[in-house]
Amino acid sequence: MSNHIFHLTKTMFGSDETLSNLGIGNKRKKSVFSKRPVKILLFLLLFLSMGMSTGSFAYLLYDSLSMYGFQSLIIRLAVPASGITVFMFGIFYVMNVFYFSRDIENYLFLPVKPGEILMSKFLVALVYQYFIYGMLFMPVLLVYGFLDKAGPLFYLYLILITLFVPVLPMVAASLIAMVIMRAGKGIKNKDRFNMIAGVFGLGISLGFSFGIQYIAQRATAGSMVITDLSQLPAIKVTSLAIPTSYLASEALIGFDGFSGLMYLLALIALSILSMVVFYVVGNAIYFKGVMGVLDSSSRRKKLSTGELDKETSSKPILLAYSLKELKLLMRTPAYFMNCILVSLIFPLFFVVPLLIEGPDSAEIKEIISYISATPDANLLIVLAAAGMFLGGLNIISSTSISREGKSFFFMKYIPVPYMTQLYAKILSSFYVEGAAAVVLYGLLIWLFRPSMIVVLLSIPLFILSSIFMNQFSIAIDVYMPKLEWDSEQKAVKQNLNSMFQIFGSFIFGGGMIFLSTKLSPSLIPAFLGLFVIFGALVVITHKFLERLVAKRFAEL
Repeated sequence: MSNHIFHLTKTMFGSDETLSNLGIGNKRKKSVFSKRPVKILLFLLLFLSMGMSTGSFAYLLYDSLSMYGFQSLIIRLAVPASGITVFMFGIFYVMNVFYFSRDIENYLFLPVKPGEILMSKFLVALVYQYFIYGMLFMPVLLVYGFLDKAGPLFYLYLILITLFVPVLPMVAASLIAMVIMRAGKGIKNKDRFNMIAGVFGLGISLGFSFGIQYIAQRATAGSMVITDLSQLPAIKVTSLAIPTSYLASEALIGFDGFSGLMYLLALIALSILSMVVFYVVGNAIYFKGVMGVLDSSSRRKKLSTGELDKETSSKPILLAYSLKELKLLMRTPAYFMNCILVSLIFPLFFVVPLLIEGPDSAEIKEIISYISATPDANLLIVLAAAGMFLGGLNIISSTSISREGKSFFFMKYIPVPYMTQLYAKILSSFYVEGAAAVVLYGLLIWLFRPSMIVVLLSIPLFILSSIFMNQFSIAIDVYMPKLEWDSEQKAVKQNLNSMFQIFGSFIFGGGMIFLSTKLSPSLIPAFLGLFVIFGALVVITHKFLERLVAKRFAEL
């Protein structure tokens, strides 16, 4: 059995290009970014930039907590947070790897057990969770060990904990996904069910995260004196939900004693037990849920003359092409979950904490009061930066060429100018961003009560900044598209272009917010200055994009 799993996992990493973004790309590309050392260097830069952010936060937090002897709180919070993060990303990613990947059809007919295929896919998905864990949480724990002057044994424990902490959350996410997909057996419209199942699974992960926050805040409704950090409500609730996080935390804190060793062994044993359960359950239900999952169905509807005229009526090419792109995004489960759903649920991360009442409500009100007192010009700059952030989180543009895949030649043969096609793809991204922007502006008006002049002036800046961000994103994908893939989720989920887009939006948007704290302009000059700057950026990027498209499309 282990031999089959090893070879299947090796094949999945090789043949389906799971890690191809750090290896071999399209050999026809002459871009310097297609070279393996450059890709690895860029990935390391992204990794280090994220690590420096979380590590510097841990550095500052350690000094404050060590004054009261509470420095171990860093571990007690970081490790459980990593478990929750792995679960949230895991249930989102498992749907793609286990069910929406086209390579499933190649493995279903092999003389191996379903559990062996499933275990191999689980290991592939687990590797990506290690990347997330390494970028977000490993720097925090490394900084803690350095400042606490921990010995080599601490770092040995840290390596083992890193290997085993993500296992139980990933097993839980996988089991939930398998149960959901098993419930869809016999449903004719597989695409619609897969989309609903993905949304439902993501809803479970978000509900789990917000539920823990709600219970923890309710548990601290009264006054409390901290004598034992392990008894903090947030830590107790998370420990019950993800017990391996508690075991890992205690093992790291007590690494130099016998209790730490016992906690580490318990962590390893529970993780292995969870994988055994996963294998047994998966072996029983995975095939029943995955068979026919990639099949599509059509609805044979007889159209009336009026409906036929409406469906075949002529539309402006830009509008028609953008609607075609939007329909493709809506009807493909992997595209819908990664490109549309992520952008739409982003405002939830602001809404839900505000709706959960608890001891933090007074602090939230204080934050709202502080932001409400922010000068109008500074608030205008922040809103313009929000256009950058939304444009960065929406990966429709940065994967628009990659999503064409082997059908890329279609863009070269149809009688539509390249730039028209690109702006149609950008427009399809705008439809999604517009929906998210409506929610964001609604929250702004509800919470902060800004003046109407600020809201009105921010709208053109928001649009211009979003246009620039989308131009920047699609330029990245034009320069180094990922055209060779065998499943839709690889075109979007395993595409480094989206990471460059998010990183760029954080640089541009974060820089604007930083400048807003250092400058004190008046409202109208701030608006005019930003309008001219963004307008110039849009024009310059448009000219650059024209030259880039003519050159790259001729090479591809």
